[in-house]
Amino acid sequence: MDVQQLFANLKKVAECPLCLLDTVNNPKTLPCIHSFCLECLDKHTIFARRQLQATIKCPVCQTSFQIPEGDSFKNFPTSYHLNRLVDVLALKDGGAQAQKCSSCDENNTASSYCFVCQMFLCTVCFEAHQRLKTTRDHRNVVIEKLRVQDVQELIHRPVMCSQQYHENQPLEFYCEECKVLICQKCCIVSHNRHTITDTQNAARVQKMQMKDAVEKVKAETVIYENKIRKQTELMDKTKNEILSAEKKMTDTVEERIHELREHERVMEAKFAEIYEAQQKHHATQIENFEFILTQLKSCLERSESALERNVSAEILQTNQIIVGRCEELLNVTKPDIYKPPHVNYIIKNQLNPGFDRIVVSNTDPLLSLAEVDNQELVREKTVANFIIVTRDSGGKQCYHEDDQVKVNIITPTDDQLETEIKDTKDGKYTVTYTPQCVGQHGVEIQVNGQPLTGSPWLVQVIQHQYQFAFQFGSEGKEQGQFKSPCGIAVNDKTRTLAVADVSNKRVQMFGFDGNFLREIALEVETYSVAFTESGDLLSTVESGDNKATLYLCTEGGQFIRYISEEHWKIPWYISVVSDGRIITSDYDDKTIKVLSPDGKNLLQSFSAPGCDAGPWCVVYQQDKFFVSYPKANRVMVFNNAGEYLHDICSEGTGDKQFSCPTGLAIDKFNRLIVCDAGNRRLQLFTLDGKYVSKVAGSCFDHKSHLIGCAVSHTGHLFVTDLNKHCIYVFN
Repeated sequence: MDVQQLFANLKKVAECPLCLLDTVNNPKTLPCIHSFCLECLDKHTIFARRQLQATIKCPVCQTSFQIPEGDSFKNFPTSYHLNRLVDVLALKDGGAQAQKCSSCDENNTASSYCFVCQMFLCTVCFEAHQRLKTTRDHRNVVIEKLRVQDVQELIHRPVMCSQQYHENQPLEFYCEECKVLICQKCCIVSHNRHTITDTQNAARVQKMQMKDAVEKVKAETVIYENKIRKQTELMDKTKNEILSAEKKMTDTVEERIHELREHERVMEAKFAEIYEAQQKHHATQIENFEFILTQLKSCLERSESALERNVSAEILQTNQIIVGRCEELLNVTKPDIYKPPHVNYIIKNQLNPGFDRIVVSNTDPLLSLAEVDNQELVREKTVANFIIVTRDSGGKQCYHEDDQVKVNIITPTDDQLETEIKDTKDGKYTVTYTPQCVGQHGVEIQVNGQPLTGSPWLVQVIQHQYQFAFQFGSEGKEQGQFKSPCGIAVNDKTRTLAVADVSNKRVQMFGFDGNFLREIALEVETYSVAFTESGDLLSTVESGDNKATLYLCTEGGQFIRYISEEHWKIPWYISVVSDGRIITSDYDDKTIKVLSPDGKNLLQSFSAPGCDAGPWCVVYQQDKFFVSYPKANRVMVFNNAGEYLHDICSEGTGDKQFSCPTGLAIDKFNRLIVCDAGNRRLQLFTLDGKYVSKVAGSCFDHKSHLIGCAVSHTGHLFVTDLNKHCIYVFN
């Protein structure tokens, strides 16, 4: 590159983006690092003020800045680089801004530059400079003969001090306290006792800071370049999607038009066929009427003529013939008028031109989902619901008012079940329906015309209202008799039922059909029983001193061991979780305790806040504890960490109310069954506390006190009656 090209490039860099002059004049740098003429910035500010604006935007990068006080940018930093370029460009262009001699006071235009003295020299000073022995060997360059290397060195020449009497001093030092470049004289005069650093050392430190900041910006630049690339890809993808959707729309319209035209031709042919058939019937009947009319008129004409002539001989001779003919015509079978059937066109599918619509939405149907908890089995004539969640392409829940959510539930008879969709305006849609018949129902969900992943699916509607089957047991001490039966448990593997026969101090074992199998004598009262995962039997037994412990034996009654009583005082009720953990309700200290499967370690202990009553029964399902408090008339729900969540229902005698709730169980439909002892009934709830139904059969009377319940995988429900000393079985 020659020196002319270099100057052209430098001149382009030194242009003001606002006024586009040859070189920027008094360049001021904005915080966004773009520089402009001071006068141009001030004009820009005046224009903004006229528009009642408090900020201006950088003309290059559009960054907004507060307009400075005084509406002038004169106090903003001066661009060192642009000033140096302007100085160098002045060497080429000459004129008023040309460099002046730094050696004499004549204000002559510089004609050369000494790189050793770092001074611009006029012609006279240059000649003197050459005559002096100490300076004649200095490296000098004539401005008219500048080379590329000379221009580069001039751009990077040392900065000279601007203080009076220091003009020939380079700024070789940096004041750390004042944050300014200074010369050697400034160090002595103005910055005495300040921390002074060599310019290159100070620049090296700040260069590292600048490099670090630049590297971070460079990394951020890569991020945004990637974002632009991805956004461009998405833009192209969107374009293709729109073009594809538009083509699909066009093809669909053309196909519909073709189908409608074809349907029109078929219908026209049928209308023509009906028309021709009916016209033929009309014509035939008219012919019949005309034939009879002709005969009548002929007879009438002949008869009237005879009467008009009034010839006695003719009348006597033709009377019999004329009367006979008239009677014959009058007695002939009279054809009825042909009444054609009515012809109507019944529209089965109303084609509404305004039915189609364009939906612009962030919702991605492929990532949207239906939250269907326990909906594979629902009960006939019971309200059921599920939630549809619309999501964007990032998988986040989103909402758009134009989203079209459509749900079709088809019954076993191919009818469409009525559904209600509640839009909560947050990307969730609650779908409520009530199946009216048993059998498989197909559920299809579409969002913006596209089916959800997994749609359609089948929902089995079943009848599972518990019905009383039979009862067994009576008061007594014999086998199969009870004295205050309390806790009850089932072993689905062996189809065995265990009953805590409290006052008889034993556990009795029965089959699901109520047939007695065996008894396990304990010699102490027991209130609760449970089967472990291995099939062994756990029961609570008194251990003396107003304390109780857990007794572990085989199902056949062979003693295994006692489980340490160090974790509790009176374990009233026990249950076993599917992972083997043992849960007990300690009636004495009003806590729920969770033990390890071997019963040796206390894993968890919690109590109900603000409740002075002791817990009775506790069951665990879906990371929740359900606990009954008979004296408080409450059933409380706790999370997996033992934190109180909410109550199920309230105190009272109506539906969804309790009076002395005791035994709890959870059936295979994930419904919570509550022995509502004071109201002499069972109540059923979903695990989130919604009321389902109740069981209040004729088997329960004023003497009944339902104390414990258990369910089997076969659908049997077993309930103990403490006062009537029997077991109820429901299917």
